[in-house]
Amino acid sequence: MTHRALYVVSGIVLILGGLMALFLPLLASLTAVLIVGWTFVLAGILHIVEAFRNAEDRWWNGGFGLLGVLIGLSFVLNPFGGLLSLTILLGAFFAASGAMQLYLAWKRRATDNVWMLAVSGVLSVGLAVLIAMNLFTAAAIVPGLLLAIELASTGFGLLLLRPDPKKDPLAGTRDETPDAAMARLADPAAPVIDDRAARQGAPADNVAEAPAAASPQST
Repeated sequence: MTHRALYVVSGIVLILGGLMALFLPLLASLTAVLIVGWTFVLAGILHIVEAFRNAEDRWWNGGFGLLGVLIGLSFVLNPFGGLLSLTILLGAFFAASGAMQLYLAWKRRATDNVWMLAVSGVLSVGLAVLIAMNLFTAAAIVPGLLLAIELASTGFGLLLLRPDPKKDPLAGTRDETPDAAMARLADPAAPVIDDRAARQGAPADNVAEAPAAASPQST
């Protein structure tokens, strides 16, 4: 399987996962909580291991590692309670992000075209207010919706990604036949041969000689 085919398959799988998360927001929200929880657990374990390996920052790494493991286990063992905690964190993040964008837009209002930044800030603050006013409903929808957007956007990005033939030996070139591509993969050091003429039934060396034959002779 070429890299391009792998990107396409991965993109389709991620887009389908995003659609499932969009239509099953509660299940997707629980999945997001479990992902966050296990991420905290793994990060905490790495900090604890680093605390035993590095005596200089032992207490710092050990404290953060233990805190990360405890937070992660609270999410994993009680995912419904983790939904509320994660939603509150998301609301606080949206509020802080929106306030920062509004501050930057106000500060640079005389020098830059900042209306898009201001609109983004207003939307972020508005989303934070909606989460605060409908916390339990938002807990069942917002994490799953964000997971759906992340999966779908990553999937579309992979579908639009095209490997560079010069850097990716599996990508091939536009003018190569399958036989020429297989021969190039068998010998990566061999130069890429333009076989358009061979596919059209003409000798390959005529491609290089055609401009010379077509040029007018000097008198």
